[in-house]
Amino acid sequence: VQVGTESVSVRYDKIRTEQDVVNFLAQFGWQVDGKAIEVKDVSVPAEFDKIYAGYNQVQVAQGLDLSRYKGKTLTRYTFKVTNFEGYEGEVLANVLVWRKKVVGGDICSAEITGGFVQGFEKK
Repeated sequence: VQVGTESVSVRYDKIRTEQDVVNFLAQFGWQVDGKAIEVKDVSVPAEFDKIYAGYNQVQVAQGLDLSRYKGKTLTRYTFKVTNFEGYEGEVLANVLVWRKKVVGGDICSAEITGGFVQGFEKK
């Protein structure tokens, strides 16, 4: 993550609590409601369909790769983002955690049609 002229390393590990996820997102400048909307176990399919392959392209673009977790069960934390600019609708942050480490996730619109999905970096 570039901050001015210095590079700041982002920590993806030591994720044990919802607050750890909030702190992780704050590294990218995101502010979220303090309590997760949902904490849920999700299974990464053993074979990626077109939609999952497309989602994984978002992950690879941000230096992550869900293909290493095929067949595994991850924990997904979903929060409402409170400081997304330039979009009127509800914006969510999804963070995928496996063994106390962030392995994927996104910032996305709650609306499915005409919405967006992006990585953690602010645009």
